Amino acid sequence: MEIDYEKWHDGVGYDLDAIKAASQAERLVIEQILIHHSPRDWRDIEALAQIDTETARKAIKEAIKDLNPAVRAAIVRYAPNLITNGERSHSIIEALQHAKVFGGLSQILDDIEEYHPIEVKQALIEGLLSREGNVAVLFAAMLFYIYGKAKEPFDMSQRPFFLRFNTENIAQRMLAFQELCEHLGISPERYVKPK
Repeated sequence: MEIDYEKWHDGVGYDLDAIKAASQAERLVIEQILIHHSPRDWRDIEALAQIDTETARKAIKEAIKDLNPAVRAAIVRYAPNLITNGERSHSIIEALQHAKVFGGLSQILDDIEEYHPIEVKQALIEGLLSREGNVAVLFAAMLFYIYGKAKEPFDMSQRPFFLRFNTENIAQRMLAFQELCEHLGISPERYVKPK
């Protein structure tokens, strides 16, 4: 469980090979350490999913209510079979509304590449107008990808357009939003609140 700055920075998890090599008695001790670890983070969920006992699964299911979006994102990534699609969507939408670029958002966007029901798409679209500029840039890129307008989640050839969302100027953001809606074939009126 030792995480130094480099491991933290690079997103390296706990030593899962050590869990695999542990005896049954050692795994039970490890499980209890992980369940009671505070503050919990995504590494705890990844390791609990590796242990995969009834007690570990129960702890993971309870963690879907965790306030840390990185913890909820880890459940979606490492134990999606333990939550319903509704819980998964709710967790993703909540993260899209609040998660920070270095606070779980990148993991959520990774998951959206594969899982993007209509309510998740709508949350991304709404975030183009409500989230800070650097986040809106990532949302625009992901929308291009999931609507089939880009071959990768951040199409560098479209970067100048995506960067237009990195502004706090409402009029400029709205122009970029309307252009994006045109590219995607969606109605901007549905997302723009009347004054």
